[in-house]
Amino acid sequence: MRILAKLIVTLFTLFGIILIVGFIFNFSIVFPFTVTNDIKDVPEYRLQAVRLAAAATFAYFGLRYLFFTTTKLYPIQFLGVFLFFLATIGSIVFYKYQLPLPEYAVSLFWLITSVVLYQAGKPEFRSYFKRK
Repeated sequence: MRILAKLIVTLFTLFGIILIVGFIFNFSIVFPFTVTNDIKDVPEYRLQAVRLAAAATFAYFGLRYLFFTTTKLYPIQFLGVFLFFLATIGSIVFYKYQLPLPEYAVSLFWLITSVVLYQAGKPEFRSYFKRK
């Protein structure tokens, strides 16, 4: 599980760096790997999904901080929470925009990835990979 999580994080890191470099050089990459020559070609529904997922993540951690005891959370679990909201709220946005069914495959991918990343950060999984 930890190796899979490291591979996912490595790929997302490279993808993030490429997105930033692309923006600087006026090209855009939309997941999964659609390249355009204009940074304004990101679909509105994708922007809304990311915006709302970020807001939901802030709300989740805000409520968690205000009403629950603080517990240690690994950065990989934070990524898992964000991707969970991206998958669930993204699906709602896709439904609201009445997008075709294949677009929901991206949400399914984010949901599966979120579960893998969140679980990989839990202590019971982490202890399996410690060297003795």
